[in-house]
Amino acid sequence: MQENGKPQIEGLTGRVLIADDDAGFRSMLARRATKMGLSVLEVEDGEQAVAALKLERFDLVVSDLYMPGHTGLEVIQKAREIDPEIHAIILTASATVENAIDALRSGVYDYLTKPLESLADFDVTVTRALEHAFLLHENKRLFAEVQRLAVTDALTGLYNRHKLDEVLSTEFERARRYKRPLSIIMLDMDGLKTINDTFGHPAGDVALKIVAEAIRKTVRRVDLPARFGGDEFIIVLPEVELDVALLIAERISEKIRPSEEQKDMFSLSGGVAQLRDEHASAEDFVRAVDEALYRAKRAGGAQIMLPVSEEKSAEVLQGS
Repeated sequence: MQENGKPQIEGLTGRVLIADDDAGFRSMLARRATKMGLSVLEVEDGEQAVAALKLERFDLVVSDLYMPGHTGLEVIQKAREIDPEIHAIILTASATVENAIDALRSGVYDYLTKPLESLADFDVTVTRALEHAFLLHENKRLFAEVQRLAVTDALTGLYNRHKLDEVLSTEFERARRYKRPLSIIMLDMDGLKTINDTFGHPAGDVALKIVAEAIRKTVRRVDLPARFGGDEFIIVLPEVELDVALLIAERISEKIRPSEEQKDMFSLSGGVAQLRDEHASAEDFVRAVDEALYRAKRAGGAQIMLPVSEEKSAEVLQGS
């Protein structure tokens, strides 16, 4: 194996594997690709090509159709098993319709006939392949970002109301069907209006982010923390009993670290509820935890409370 250079020309970049048992032709293509600004690895047969693909990532494979060890199509098949998005160009001295069809079926982006009529054909084909690969990657990234934004609250980075409704409905049905525990926490910032009026809305946004970060650092990966709206947050806790949910809510409250000037006007009130038989729907479940939050706010705030129906459970927990 022989390795040539790093990307030099601004604009086109990428890692290219060139596999061909014709040393002179292979070296000519490698020099050309290096001049285009690409990083190139040369190999002389199919076995070396497959070994290289297992060791490092390539953006493009340029392979002779017939080589010792593995054919070019076999190399490309192996390459796509490792990286389904990799692009490939086949080199062939016999550009028949059958070869072209086989190449396309194997996921080949394009093919070039040997000997090349012009090195410019190589330049154009390689450039198009890499640009196409980049566009596919960028489209995939943008699609993932759109999906993320569709379920994420822009300010806090927690899930939004739409995602909350979807997950809570699913978890509600699952807990009902399999008779598994499910708890939810609803938190409300005490004093957000005062912060906004005194220091401005940017300070209020910072306070909301502080709460969101405390929530994020406390919950498990399987939990769903969401901004319910305004200064309210809900956390869905699958497989969690009421006593554990209370502890989680208290830990979140303890992690709140407002600035020195905000500490006298910034705290959390919370409600905690576990799914019970009387909750006929996910909406009923949310109403129960909202009732608990309202009780906490009415009692002066800065505390975590349960729905009235859970008061006996709370007494047991406090006495234990």
